[in-house]
Amino acid sequence: MRREYRVKPVKHKHEKRMKTEPSMQDPVLSGKISGVLNLSEDILAKAPVVTSFGRYRVCIENYRSILEYQEEQIRIQTKKGKIRIAGKRLGIAYYREDCMCVVGEIHSIEYQ
Repeated sequence: MRREYRVKPVKHKHEKRMKTEPSMQDPVLSGKISGVLNLSEDILAKAPVVTSFGRYRVCIENYRSILEYQEEQIRIQTKKGKIRIAGKRLGIAYYREDCMCVVGEIHSIEYQ
């Protein structure tokens, strides 16, 4: 009868270990998950999604907070950075936990 023994690799106590945990921001992993679940990679990474409806309405998904709110400028904090909307007579039509809509005469949208 033949016995097989498995030898475990021995690590020195001062040897540095690298973290190998995948994150949802990893493009390969989020691409595979989005393919299996039929979801957009933007949703998985919680990237901001900016949808413009002409020059008078902009909806922003996956935002964190409103940094500045004035009639000529609205600044919004997202996970990936800041978004600045400039224009005239700007207002927030509605805002929820994950989505908001800005209305008014929009001149520019800047990513900072």
